[in-house]
Amino acid sequence: MKTRPASPDPMRRKLLRNGLALAAGVSLFSRAQATTVDTEPLMLTMSPEGLFVTTAAVFALPRSLEDVLHRGIALYFETVVTVVRPRWYWFNEDIAQARREVRLAYQPLLQRYRVSVGGLQQNYDSLDEALGVVQRTRHLRVAEPSQLTAGQTYQLDARFKLDLSQLPRPFQLNVSSQSDWKIEATFPPQPFVWTP
Repeated sequence: MKTRPASPDPMRRKLLRNGLALAAGVSLFSRAQATTVDTEPLMLTMSPEGLFVTTAAVFALPRSLEDVLHRGIALYFETVVTVVRPRWYWFNEDIAQARREVRLAYQPLLQRYRVSVGGLQQNYDSLDEALGVVQRTRHLRVAEPSQLTAGQTYQLDARFKLDLSQLPRPFQLNVSSQSDWKIEATFPPQPFVWTP
């Protein structure tokens, strides 16, 4: 004689259902909290010294990254600008590329933020002031005049991102579960004709 298995306890069912609903809600909440980056149009300056670009990628630093920053972990942001020559018969040709890396750190003893670009360092009293410098790239030389041909049409591609590979190893392992740590933006491609 076979016995029927006992039906699951109604309380257990309710707990399971609530747990699944909570997990789904947390998953949706973490996706909804992804950081948005607003980009402003690229500003080009053509001169006999070369091609220069000014970019702006505006975002709010997520609370979790702000906590990491206040614990003494520096954040690295990268802007990459590429001059591309479009070709109809083959892949586009990369003519020149410029990269700007900005380091944002917090100094707990002084309660100040330090922004480092290349060898230059500047201190700021508030996070908003420091982020203003991080978000804007001014007068970045992208190409020398010798790399460009007068009258030729080119395209400028640019992207901005938080460089997660510069974080300490334990934070790199945790990045996949932190969707709001993904701060990146691609600027709309901007065609131009080189006229020095």
